Amino acid sequence: MALSDVDDRALRVGFLSPSWPIEGATNGIVTYVDTITAALRRQGHTVCILSAHSNNSSADPQPDVYQLVPEEPSLLARILAGLTFRISPSEALRQKYGRDLVRAGRRAITEGGLELLEMEESFGLVQLVKSRLLIPIVVRLHGPHFVNGPAAGVPVDADFRKRIRQEGVGIGKADAVSAPSRDILEQTRAYYGLSLTGAAVIPNAGPAVPPEKRWSLASCDPSRVLFIGRFDRHKGGDVVIDAFRKLAQRLPQLRLWFVGLHEARSLADEQGRRWKLAEYIAERAPDVADRIDCLGPLPQAALGDLRREAFLTIVGSRYENMPMVVLEAIAYGCPLVATRTGGIVEIIQDGVNGLMAKPGDPDDLASGIMRLLGDREFAARLGQRAGEDAERRYHPDVIARETAAFYQTVLDSSIPRNR
Repeated sequence: MALSDVDDRALRVGFLSPSWPIEGATNGIVTYVDTITAALRRQGHTVCILSAHSNNSSADPQPDVYQLVPEEPSLLARILAGLTFRISPSEALRQKYGRDLVRAGRRAITEGGLELLEMEESFGLVQLVKSRLLIPIVVRLHGPHFVNGPAAGVPVDADFRKRIRQEGVGIGKADAVSAPSRDILEQTRAYYGLSLTGAAVIPNAGPAVPPEKRWSLASCDPSRVLFIGRFDRHKGGDVVIDAFRKLAQRLPQLRLWFVGLHEARSLADEQGRRWKLAEYIAERAPDVADRIDCLGPLPQAALGDLRREAFLTIVGSRYENMPMVVLEAIAYGCPLVATRTGGIVEIIQDGVNGLMAKPGDPDDLASGIMRLLGDREFAARLGQRAGEDAERRYHPDVIARETAAFYQTVLDSSIPRNR
């Protein structure tokens, strides 16, 4: 049965979000939750948020936000928690988070009539709540650690293996699984040997940007290129810096905006050396350092102006599932050069709505950027097509309808078990 065949009805669903609200957050999952919840509400559904880090002040409380508040434990619980912490601090924190999540979920069920909860696969937390919340749990494959860990250069040690085992158990216990990309769903099936029957591929939603607010060739700065992302191995900040240096040596007016978390982060290279962004630029691109503007993290509201002003956007990731940075770029109709990896290839058609480059290859990335810099009309055509594709396929209302239809199938199949 196709998702579109499911009858519409008002649902009461919840999302676990790393933090809330989106203001001040620099996290793709928070952006996803903010976009999809707003669209679901527009379509008449009731949505609540469960979050451990919430700015939901008591002066202006939001009734649809349930903060994960710790409970005063009994003496026995404190003793057991202390023993667990001495054996494994990370497991003790995981268990505590699970207990807090269960309490928040029960409040949402009792007070708001919550009938389905969506949460990420991280740390296998669904394993801790599945039997204690008598509603369907949907796991959203935002980024299983067996994929994202190696892309970020995380060592394959005991902690790594423990986390991926926990995530596999959690995914297997979920009532249903949704994935932003076909790539991550098939990788998860193969890695864990799970059939995941009934799993759905539902892309993340991009922002809704009307044509008059999109990028245009007439109003952009042809000497400015833009990168938005953390400075780490996963997002390929080093590859972007290396590619920019190659271009900047040939194009004396070219400048780079480097936007995102980087002050407290470091990148591990192939030899194991760790770099801060300022160190990397000073040592690897000293001759063009004054043309790299490191802006740090910026609120979402400021990013739209940068996308419209820059001539093109660069995505240099070594792996991505269904990245918001790509969806946001195409929603604004920006000319884009992105790496050919993961779910990006499900969004971008090379030479149609963007250009693609080999992951981890600054020469190939620089070649794609140079191609657009050298043919502005071609770049504009790619951007226009990207904006059209974003509105047709990744508009929040389109994704919300697919999501609600999927939830309805999950609820329908869960009725006998819940009874």
